[in-house]
Amino acid sequence: MSGVPESGTSSTRLVEAHVEAIRFYRGELLMRPGQWATAHLQVRGLGQVLEPGSRWRVGYAPAGWSHLVEHLRGRGFHDAELIDAGLALTTGSGYLIDRFRDRIMFPVHDHGLDPVGFIGRGRGRSPKYLNTATTTMYRKREVLVGVAEQEPLLARGTVPVLVEGPPDSIAVSLSDRGQGRWAGVALCGTNISSLQAEILRAYTQSDTVVVVLDGDVPGRTAAARCLEPLSRQFSRVLVADLPDGEDPASLFRSPEGRGRLRAELEATRPLVSLVIELELGRWSRVLDHVNGRIGALRSVAALVRQLPSALVADEIARLSRILNLDTSTVTREVLDANAVRIPRERAVRTGSQLAMGADPPVPGLSW
Repeated sequence: MSGVPESGTSSTRLVEAHVEAIRFYRGELLMRPGQWATAHLQVRGLGQVLEPGSRWRVGYAPAGWSHLVEHLRGRGFHDAELIDAGLALTTGSGYLIDRFRDRIMFPVHDHGLDPVGFIGRGRGRSPKYLNTATTTMYRKREVLVGVAEQEPLLARGTVPVLVEGPPDSIAVSLSDRGQGRWAGVALCGTNISSLQAEILRAYTQSDTVVVVLDGDVPGRTAAARCLEPLSRQFSRVLVADLPDGEDPASLFRSPEGRGRLRAELEATRPLVSLVIELELGRWSRVLDHVNGRIGALRSVAALVRQLPSALVADEIARLSRILNLDTSTVTREVLDANAVRIPRERAVRTGSQLAMGADPPVPGLSW
C-alpha cells in the first residue's frame, strides 16, 4: 500500500502497526491459557482458534494502561502513528494509553484485506464490544471480518455466510467439521453497505450467499435490508431462519449446537421470501378488507417475480390462501408486476413498521 492520509502518517505504516498489534495480541492470548479470555472462547465452543496454526488470529489485549503502546514503541513506531492507527489515545493528562484493554481481540480487514482495525470483546462490561474509532483507514461500513481469514476457501467456491459479529462468523465456519461448505463473514453491525457487498463478491467464487442474522424481529429486519445490495452482486441470495432469540454463536454453543447450526444452514430459502413476509406483515390489520388484500398483493407482486421460477407457483398458491383471493387474481397481479427490486428505502421501512405494528396507506379503504 502507499499514500499519505490526511493525518500525515502513511497508509503503509498504519497497516504495519496493525500487523504488529495482531502479533502482540495473539501472543498475549496464547501465553495466558488460564485467563478469562481463553475460558470464554472454550466455553463457547470456539477453542479451535487457540490452536497455533489457526487462520483466525484472535488475540487478547491485556489489562493495564499501555502494554501495546510500550510494545509498539519498542518496535519503532511513533506516538502519532499509534494515534492515527486508532490503537492508542491520549488522556487529559497527556499520557498515551491503549484503546483496547482486557478484551478478546478480533482483527478487521479492508477491501484490500489489510488489517485496519479491531473489535474487542470485553468481560462483563459496557460496551460488550468496542470497535476501532473511525480513522483514515477504518470505517465500519467498509470492512469485514472473515474474508481475509478464509480467502483460500472463498476462492475455491465456499459459500459466504453473512452474520453480525466475529464469534458468529467463527461458529459458522466451525459448524461443518472442516468440510469447507460455509465461510462465516461478519458485518460488524447489521446494516450491510454496497461496498461490503462488493468486497465479498471480489473474493468469492460462489454465486450464492447466505444471510444469517439474529432470530428476532430486528434480526429479520436487518436480514431483509441485505437483499438489495447483495442481489446486485450474487444471483442466489438465501436466508437461514434461526429460532427466535438465537444467533449463530449462541446456537453453536447450545447442546448439540454444531449439528443444530449445520441443520439451519442446510435449510435455507430465498431471502426475498422473508422480505415478502415482512411486507405482508405491514398489511395484517387491513386484510379483512378486499382493498387491503389487493393492496398487500400488489405490494409483493414484484417481489414474487424475483423468486426462483420453481417457487413462483407455490408462492402464488400461498398468497391466494393468506389473502383469501382466487389464484387467477394473484397470478394476474404477479404477471403484470414490474420485475424490479424493492427500493432500499422501502425495504428498510418495512421491518421497522412491522415491529411497530404500523398500517400501510390504503387509498379508498373505508374504515
